[in-house]
Amino acid sequence: MADHERRFDPSRYHVLVNPQRQARWDPPRFLRDLGVKAGQVVLDLGCGPGFWTLPLAELVGSTGEVWALDVSPEMLAVLQAHHPPAHVRAVQAELPDVPLADARMDLVWVAFVFHEVEPPRRLAEELRRVTRPGGRVLVLDWRPDGESSGGPPRSHRLWPDQVVGWLREAGFAQAEPIREYADDYLILAR
Repeated sequence: MADHERRFDPSRYHVLVNPQRQARWDPPRFLRDLGVKAGQVVLDLGCGPGFWTLPLAELVGSTGEVWALDVSPEMLAVLQAHHPPAHVRAVQAELPDVPLADARMDLVWVAFVFHEVEPPRRLAEELRRVTRPGGRVLVLDWRPDGESSGGPPRSHRLWPDQVVGWLREAGFAQAEPIREYADDYLILAR
């Protein structure tokens, strides 16, 4: 079930790819530090215009795959306009359903999306279903008590403990915050 109020407006995609955001996150370095490697099969859930997708594609290389999934055809069109390599596969789907095969992903990357999806418990179940045994899920999302006035309304943001709880209920043996930032947190589940 969609909660369109919570979704990022696709007409504002330029906010997601601006130089300040690029400098803040440095996606190639950030993802490399998280252990993204050549040959992996990765799902970029809520890929938007490809801010994380293109660096993921570079890191997994032609021996890997990146599935770029978004609810917005407009966002996927922006991604396609960047001419991603052949091992990037764009998929349009209404979350929380993930129309991909069971136990396929080495890594599921969920950046600034969890707070947009209803019901979040169902999203956690789908993440468990598509992640292969030994695979990982990484959730990067906004803190309700973040310092910045940017991002989604505070009432839409989720506490890390909430996300951890849904991931554990879904069957991940381990789920815990591994990094905390002024405005965001990073959770690892496996």
